[in-house]
Amino acid sequence: MASTVWGSAPWWGPPPPAPARPLTDIDFCSGAQLQELTQLIQELGVQESWSEGPKPGADLLRAKDFVFSLLGLVHRQDPRFPPQAELLLLRGGIREGSLDLGHTPLGPYARGPHYDTGFTLLVPVFSLDGAGPELLLDLESCYAWLRLPELMYGISVRESWQDCLGPPVPEERDLTHQTHSEENPTEQESSVEQSHDHVPEPEPHISVEKSSNLSGSQSPYNDINLETPEPLQTLSSDSLEADERPVPKPSEAPKAWPTLCPTQVAAWFFVKLTEVAESLIPVPGAPRLVHAARHAGVTTVLLATPEPPRHLLLFDLIPVVTVTGWPDRARSHSWAGPLASESASFYLVPGSLPEQQGTPGWQLCFARQELALKARIPAPLLQAHAAAQALLRPLVAGTRAAAPYLLRTLLYWACERLPALYLARPENAGACCLGLLDELSRVLEAGTLPHYFLSGRKLSAGDGSAALRGALAQLRGDPAQALREAVEEAKAARKGGGLAGIGGGTH
Repeated sequence: MASTVWGSAPWWGPPPPAPARPLTDIDFCSGAQLQELTQLIQELGVQESWSEGPKPGADLLRAKDFVFSLLGLVHRQDPRFPPQAELLLLRGGIREGSLDLGHTPLGPYARGPHYDTGFTLLVPVFSLDGAGPELLLDLESCYAWLRLPELMYGISVRESWQDCLGPPVPEERDLTHQTHSEENPTEQESSVEQSHDHVPEPEPHISVEKSSNLSGSQSPYNDINLETPEPLQTLSSDSLEADERPVPKPSEAPKAWPTLCPTQVAAWFFVKLTEVAESLIPVPGAPRLVHAARHAGVTTVLLATPEPPRHLLLFDLIPVVTVTGWPDRARSHSWAGPLASESASFYLVPGSLPEQQGTPGWQLCFARQELALKARIPAPLLQAHAAAQALLRPLVAGTRAAAPYLLRTLLYWACERLPALYLARPENAGACCLGLLDELSRVLEAGTLPHYFLSGRKLSAGDGSAALRGALAQLRGDPAQALREAVEEAKAARKGGGLAGIGGGTH
C-alpha cells in the first residue's frame, strides 16, 4: 500500500476530513450565520465611515471653528463665561449615548431624519477644588451640590452668579467630599453621516439663517483637530490655583451658603449664546446656524454646511463644572491597566433630578475617563458597538430612553468580563454585537445596570423599557435583515448628502 506523508507523520489512506465548524458559527436565537453578520457590520462601518477611524473633513472643521468662535464671542458679552477653557468635544450627540443625563427630555432630534452628524461639547463655566467645603456629593443618587461662599480666590462669586443661585442644601442629606486620584485621560472623537428631515420646533428656541461673522474675534480654538483631545487652553482653575481657600463670613456657616443652580446656569448659557448668534452678520462660505433650542441642561444647535454635498451638523452644548479631585467611592481601575497619569478630575453636568429632590443638583460625569477607556477597547468590539447603536437608533428616536448610554456602559463591562484576545478577533464582531443587544435586553428587564465608575450606584433604564425590550426581541429574530437595512440606509445617506426637509433653514 502506498504511503503518503501528511504533515510530519506518515498516514495511509485518504486525507482526514476537515474539522467540523463550531456551533458558535450560528446564532442560536435567530439562526443567522455569524460570519454574515460580521461582514455586514464591516460593510456598515465602511458606509458610515467609522470602520477606519474618524476622518474630519473641511466642513466639520469649519463647523467646529464656528462653534468655538461663537463661544469666544459670548465671553465678550458676559465676563462670567471663561475666556480660556478646556473644551471637551465628544463624538455623537447626547441622544446617541455620549453622556448620561438621566431621563431628561431632549427633544425630537434623530440622526438620519434630522441631522447627519452629532457632537457633544462640554463647556466649563466654573471650576473648583473638590476637597473644599463648596462641593457636597450624594453618591447614592449620583448628584452633587455646589455651594457658593461670598468669596472664592478673592472674587465675589456669589455676587457674580446672583441670577443663578438656588436655595441651600437641605441639612438632612448625608453628603461627602473628595479624595485625590491619579486618573485623567485625554482622547478625542469624531463622527459620521446620514440624512435628515424637518425638525419640530421645541421651546425655548431660536431659528436663524445666518453664517458666522467671526472675523473680529481671535478665537483661541481655531487650530484644534477633531481627533485630538488636547486642551484648547489651560483650564482657568490652573491660573486660579493659590494657597488661599474661600473664607466664609464668621456669622455664616457653609450649610447656609446658597447653591449654584444647574437649571439657572443652563438657562443663562442658552440666553447668552442665542443673543450672540442672532447678532451675527452672514458671511458667504461659512456654516449657517439654522436652529437652536434648550432642552433641560442642553443647548442644541444645528449648523448647515455651506457647500455641496450639504450636511446638517448637530452640536449639544453643555455648561459644566470642572472638579479637581476624585469621589471617595469612585473606582480607579481599567481592564487595560492604569490610565494617563495626570491630576484627577471629573465634571458636574445639569441632569434630571428626581421629583422629591428639593434643591436642584448637578450630576456626576466621567466623560474624560470614558474617552481613555474607549481608546483601549479592541477595534472589533467598537465596530460591534457602533453596529448595535445603528440598530438601536430608530427604536429610541424621540424618546427619553437611557438605552444608548446603557449600551455604552455595557461596552466597558464586556471588556472587564471577556478575554481581550476574543474581543480583538475581527471574526467575533457579529457575536459581540448580538451579545451587546442581548445584555441590553436583560438590563431593560431588570431595570438597572451597575454604574461603571461609582461602586454601589446603579443606572436606571427608565420609562418605556418594556416597549423597547419588545422591539429588541423582534430585531433579534432576524439581525441579519436589520443590518442589511442599516447598510442600505447608510448608502442612501452617503449618496444623498442634502438638507432635505430643511427648506429655507428657518424652523
